[in-house]
Amino acid sequence: MSTLRRSSSSFGTYADGIILRGMPLLTTYPGDVYWADSGGGGSKGTFASPDTSISDAMARCTSGNGDIIMCKPGHQETISAAAGLVCDKANVAIVGTGTGSNQSKIVFDTADTADIDVTASGVTFYGMWIYLNFANVDGCFDVAATGTYFTMQKCRWTGGTAVLDFEEGINLAAAANYFSFIDNDVRVLTAGDGESLVFTVGESVDMTVTGNFIAIPATTAIFNIVATALTGAPLFMNNTMINLDTTTGLCVSIHADTVATFVNENYGAVKDNVVPASTLTLSYMLNCHGVDLADRGSLIWPADATNWTA
Repeated sequence: MSTLRRSSSSFGTYADGIILRGMPLLTTYPGDVYWADSGGGGSKGTFASPDTSISDAMARCTSGNGDIIMCKPGHQETISAAAGLVCDKANVAIVGTGTGSNQSKIVFDTADTADIDVTASGVTFYGMWIYLNFANVDGCFDVAATGTYFTMQKCRWTGGTAVLDFEEGINLAAAANYFSFIDNDVRVLTAGDGESLVFTVGESVDMTVTGNFIAIPATTAIFNIVATALTGAPLFMNNTMINLDTTTGLCVSIHADTVATFVNENYGAVKDNVVPASTLTLSYMLNCHGVDLADRGSLIWPADATNWTA
């Protein structure tokens, strides 16, 4: 026996939701859902009449409500200047849909200062295509100290041509704590002036980096988090990283006082005779492998460079 109670739905209004055989049908999110489609012509933020930009949909969100911005297949958000998109509502998720060339896309173009500012806590980018269409974009995502719990998950990063890239992909301010980078695919294979994918300028508590494939040329390190010791045992697990630059060859560079945990990590570098991560003085490495140069089998990470077999 089913019971219908009033709530907001596409099929009517039922205040207390829908119950089937005594079991309520629950949504998996607490907030409202807004839609964005650059190819649409609407202005209501609904599926039938979507906003034309994430920025417009963000303006509809209520901070802390757990709202979701759904981007339709083929949506393109163009970031052409500093603060081209400001994520200033807490606990909002921007979710991409579509596959291949029809995946929801964020394009950085026009200026190397083009960026997205994350100033609110709990912002998530999920399933978006991050597309670099300008040279040396200096910090695609600038995460302020107030942007705690910033998460990027199941996103892919690519560059338009060999010279379209980023200097830093994600800049974390000091105290931008609880950053998560999960299940992403980053392939900017040839670049002109890439420095790092993730860069910290200060403390960032409880960083989590898991399940990613990353292949970029980084002149400093793919994760350049050496500025100060990170607390809360940052975790790197089940990642494959390849640094295609010959300057340092580092995949991860951390502070000597950071107590990090590396589990099932696989790192590669094109710089000969270099340990793929530094400085690991206080860190724990469990079943981690690395290789310097192509066409060689991987080795268990050694304690220092003198043990690395060239």
